[in-house]
Amino acid sequence: MKFWTIAALLFSTPLWGQLNQTFSDLVNEVLINRLVLSPGEHASHFREQAALANQQLVPALNALIATNISSFPNNSTASGVTYDFSSGAPKKIVGSLGPIFGETASTLGRKKMYFNVNASHLSLDRFRGLKTQDIRFTFTHLDVSQDGHLGDNPNESDTIDLFLDMDVNAEIYALTFAYGLTDSVDFSLGVPFVSLDLGGTATARINSFTFSNLGMANHNFGPDPTQPQLETQIPYGGSASGIGDIAVRFKFNFLQGKRFDLALQLDARLPTGDEKDFLGTGKTSFRISELISKRDGDFCPHLNLSYEKRGAQLDSDELQIVAGFDHKMTDSVTIAAELMGYFDLNDSENVVLFPGSVTIEDHVAGGALSREIDLSNIPERSDDNTYSGALGFRYGPSDRFNLLANIIVPLNDAGLRSNVAATVGFSYAY
Repeated sequence: MKFWTIAALLFSTPLWGQLNQTFSDLVNEVLINRLVLSPGEHASHFREQAALANQQLVPALNALIATNISSFPNNSTASGVTYDFSSGAPKKIVGSLGPIFGETASTLGRKKMYFNVNASHLSLDRFRGLKTQDIRFTFTHLDVSQDGHLGDNPNESDTIDLFLDMDVNAEIYALTFAYGLTDSVDFSLGVPFVSLDLGGTATARINSFTFSNLGMANHNFGPDPTQPQLETQIPYGGSASGIGDIAVRFKFNFLQGKRFDLALQLDARLPTGDEKDFLGTGKTSFRISELISKRDGDFCPHLNLSYEKRGAQLDSDELQIVAGFDHKMTDSVTIAAELMGYFDLNDSENVVLFPGSVTIEDHVAGGALSREIDLSNIPERSDDNTYSGALGFRYGPSDRFNLLANIIVPLNDAGLRSNVAATVGFSYAY
């Protein structure tokens, strides 16, 4: 990676202010600022919904983006050169070049070092299977009569739809260094540099019952309620770049057996990324993992079982399972494949985005008609357990240096996901 690329990531600032204000500014623009031309007191009838959105919806959207950027998996510190210490003297083993994201139980060996540089591209373009460009929220009118029902007053039948048209793209450049403290203990440090773009052109649309039935749009984006402007577009967005949440890891190999090897790994993600620009969560997270692996000639399967304690709000603790293998296809090419599962453990920390619906009783000539208004088109789920598949290759011109390429694809619709997350990089061990 070129020096000036790293320098730009470290010292650049967001172009449009801090990103955690983006959705708040958008909500306020639609529900407050652009309704100012509505006649009389009608201009203030959606302020209650603006306040509610800023309390609930905006923090949830912010948390979704920040946690997905911060929790992108670290690169494996396994290398193509390992050492067997079971006989007392280190025996050098050159085999498969190792997995890409999963960890084996093998350690580097005392005073051995490992360097890795990765570049990953994320386009967080689907949430629970719905394209982020198609996400819609609906805001209801103030309950003017204060009777707990909407529709008694014709103004209460007006609603506003907001279509986000949201794009989130990120580049993550990760530098990883690992060092063998002893024959059985490794220390590693992962430093991510993140470049993030968020934006879109939102569309707000007033569903005007008052215009259809009274001939005057009492809620309006234009100057004339008799010839109303019922739709408006709002470009929004921003960019930010800088250091993300640094990862510190210790791996302890406590068994090298004939059937399999076992290790314990402790991870901490430090709150070094600016949470206001979605570069980090603002809280430290901890993970403990049991690593199981076995080298059988050129084939090396692995299983990682982890519990992660997450400190950020709206970010559930997780049980994580990574199962896969790496296989030496030729002297210089290794294929690596993995299945990754992340399971939420705290239902109370799951992100909630304006769920449910509201009933409006429209009073028209001849009686009342009941409408059920979905407050969002996002599929409702009790959890956001995610399953992903990864497939990659390592090419090693030597037993110490190798190049890597990998893709991660979602295997279910939960969570905020990229259709494909691609990673390329290189590593060196000595």
